Amino acid sequence: MFTNGKLTALQTGNTLSVLGRFCRVLLLLFLAQHFIVGYVYSQDIERQQNILIIKSGKATVYDKVVSAIEHYFILYCGNHPDICTETDITSSIPTDLKPEWSGHNDLIITLGTKAAKFTRNHGVSKKTIHAMIPMLPNRNPNISDGIFQETDTIYLNQPLERSLRLAKLSTGGGKRIGILVHKNNAPSESILRRSENNLGVTITLAEVEDSKELGSKLGKLLGRSDALLALPDANIHNRKTISNILTSTYRKQVPVVGFSAAYVKAGAISAVHSTPDDIARHIVDLSTSHLSAKNDLIKGPKYPKYFSVSVNRKVARSLGIKLPSETRLRDQIIAGEAP
Repeated sequence: MFTNGKLTALQTGNTLSVLGRFCRVLLLLFLAQHFIVGYVYSQDIERQQNILIIKSGKATVYDKVVSAIEHYFILYCGNHPDICTETDITSSIPTDLKPEWSGHNDLIITLGTKAAKFTRNHGVSKKTIHAMIPMLPNRNPNISDGIFQETDTIYLNQPLERSLRLAKLSTGGGKRIGILVHKNNAPSESILRRSENNLGVTITLAEVEDSKELGSKLGKLLGRSDALLALPDANIHNRKTISNILTSTYRKQVPVVGFSAAYVKAGAISAVHSTPDDIARHIVDLSTSHLSAKNDLIKGPKYPKYFSVSVNRKVARSLGIKLPSETRLRDQIIAGEAP
């Protein structure tokens, strides 16, 4: 039997013991919480991706592409926190870059030929994507070395068969497609024949050596064509020639299928092209492959994955051609490209 003094002492000791254990538990929880927070914070830092975008100039189109890239990266990182929690995207033209520009970046994206040449001249090729690179119709890029074979490259212009498919859809039922080409930039015979077989059309080329003969060659070509397909070749289609080409084709009631929204605005009946948003989506698709260790990279040049269709309804009505919506035309082209 315990005395009151001994009982009080024992109760006090038990209380202190319980309190001590409680404090130790609180301490462990405190340390664990801060360890976990620190670990998560560390992981967040590790998953921040640093991306440098080098623009070929100060044209508005480059800024639009950059803004769209930022938008799509926010969406991607929000859905894939295992790859990135955020991206630190910096854009600049070459002359504004600091000396240490090539370091401390997880990925470098170039927009346009000048920016691509700039990285090549500085020996930067790893973790690099080149976009908005013009390509001549004969599939020769406008940079003669192997830079585009060794890195991911997105061409600016569309594949020939995609443009031909729109031309067929824009004829109002005709299947004869004429193309004016410079003698040095004609598509290869094999590409033309394959496109004819795939699309069920007849393609006629008119080769032009000098701008002085463009009018006569165009006149003969229109007599054998239900539509004129314009390819992005400045030797044929430029500020000095486009007005005459559109006037001549309109008189002959032959629709022109262009290669840009601007050409459609000028008087072409339609065009397939990639908008800044389309270009940015494709760039981010490739970028996420670079940033994810799970995906094997497929290097080399690629045509734009995403594209849009523009239509000039006024010109179509004047030619008596009924065209579906731009979305419907794009869906028809995509369906035709499906394997």
